[in-house]
Amino acid sequence: MDPAVVLRRAVDGDAGELLTVQRAAFVSEAQRYGDPSMPPLREDLDAVLAAIGEQVVLVALRGTRLVGAVRGRVEGSTAHVGRLAVAPDQQRQGLGSALLGALEEALPQGITELRLFTGGDSAATIARYERAGYVRAGESVDDHGTTLVHLVKEVGDPARTIG
Repeated sequence: MDPAVVLRRAVDGDAGELLTVQRAAFVSEAQRYGDPSMPPLREDLDAVLAAIGEQVVLVALRGTRLVGAVRGRVEGSTAHVGRLAVAPDQQRQGLGSALLGALEEALPQGITELRLFTGGDSAATIARYERAGYVRAGESVDDHGTTLVHLVKEVGDPARTIG
């Protein structure tokens, strides 16, 4: 990844740019599945602000431009990874992988498992998660008939200390 990219916790002032990047990043997924009402495209500014306040939300900055983001929602010893988004013109440069790794490091002590899902027709996305250590844990179908692939990653000792 480019050393000029900075990864950090999101702040409220990032919400507008984060929402813009998220929408831009998920347009191709919406087209792939013929579903313009995917949750990442319907989310509003208030929901993004709530996520920043309640979850571990990281952003990637190239200079002053926000170019990527990811979220981790903690439930007990599990973190649910979501909304991994990289601006379309910044994709395939390692930002998504860097954000996933940084999220793992930023999660609170005691997290032993990461869970996420993605569309079943998103082969490149599934492969990216598998390269990052996630394994398939099953499938489900959403309310629009889209097959979702669920992936899990074990992250080790529950007593580890994350800085």
